[in-house]
Amino acid sequence: MPRARLTAATALAAAALATLTGLAAIVVAPPIASAESTNGTGMAYSDRTFQPFTASNGLSSKYHVYAAGIPQDHAAGLVLQFHGDGAYEFANPTSSYSLGGPSGIVAQARSRGYITVPVRTPDSAGEITWWENGSANADFVANLLDTLETGYNIDTEDIWLVGYSGGSQFITQFFLPKYSSKIDGGGTVVFGGGGVPRVSAQPFADGLIADLPMHWYTGAADNGTNVSDGYNAVLDAQKGSAWYSAQGFTTDLESPAGLGHNLSGTFGTVLARHLDDHAPNNQVPTTTVAATPEPTATQPTTTTTTTTPATTTSPPPITTTTTPVATTTTTPPPAVWNYTLTPTRIGANLVVTIPAGTSRTTFRVTATQGPFYVYNYTTRTGLRTLSIVSSLAPNTTYNYTVEADDEIVGSGSFQTLP
Repeated sequence: MPRARLTAATALAAAALATLTGLAAIVVAPPIASAESTNGTGMAYSDRTFQPFTASNGLSSKYHVYAAGIPQDHAAGLVLQFHGDGAYEFANPTSSYSLGGPSGIVAQARSRGYITVPVRTPDSAGEITWWENGSANADFVANLLDTLETGYNIDTEDIWLVGYSGGSQFITQFFLPKYSSKIDGGGTVVFGGGGVPRVSAQPFADGLIADLPMHWYTGAADNGTNVSDGYNAVLDAQKGSAWYSAQGFTTDLESPAGLGHNLSGTFGTVLARHLDDHAPNNQVPTTTVAATPEPTATQPTTTTTTTTPATTTSPPPITTTTTPVATTTTTPPPAVWNYTLTPTRIGANLVVTIPAGTSRTTFRVTATQGPFYVYNYTTRTGLRTLSIVSSLAPNTTYNYTVEADDEIVGSGSFQTLP
């Protein structure tokens, strides 16, 4: 299910950030089912920190929950965040390093309608890590996820796993291989690592493979030469992304030049980019904040995708008849919907009135050549705007379809602005 959309000012800030940093083109597999709701009740939609939890295997730890202001009229998306070794992020949740501040993970997820739950590893011996005793820690998190789904109405097709360093290792090496059945869709964003599984991977459902895009973000200088332990996060990220790609998942790896293992201040903005690519739609009240650019303007490189060029802020859509590609309004036969499609320089907006009784409406944009495509969807009806925010290349022709449940109700092509 799509999450809450940004206010107009915040959306402009996010678009400006995307043009500063550049975006990898995401090859997205088609969603195959409507959103799944857990219908959970009883847990407060409020912000609470250092909440205790004990799993059925006897492991105990704590978690934070940030649910204040999340709409309760539909199932909510969930961001599970796993700290790096040492647990600094968890112990300092208000720090702008990762979770806190207007550009942190919590604010960026909340403005898009996601409940955010950072989890502290149950490890208590020596250095605090997720990857030591990783299989048992995965059991702990699976139990916690069950508890959250019982207490909140969670959209199981919109669960995002976000980790840093040891937390990234935990996601790709232990939790996802062992407990992929707990998730129906969403995505992963792992920073500073994320290697191949270290437990036997259970079979991945075809629906999950199609609806769980996986993103690696590891600085190009994070190669073990600048840290005391010699950990080569770039190599782990390359191996991990290649392994999951071989299983059929959509993967991409960003390796910004000049960045090492310290990614302070980047976590929320990078996560926001991927949330916006895959699920923004329904607006809820939120505080408008300015996005903070990532620490380098150097274009990220990817192992499986291409990167769109950085540029200045996109001009407003042109609506005059002198520029035919800027606004295309269809006057379709009865079997086809009326809608207005307005390209931007690196995206497109589809304004459509969705009839009552429609379960899912998808705006899908595909490359005229090659496997690239990206989509946005909604499960609501009435007047809606479906936006591809910043995944497209300037001055490029794309094909598109408008899909209502299992039927195509509109199609054509458009060209992005120069």
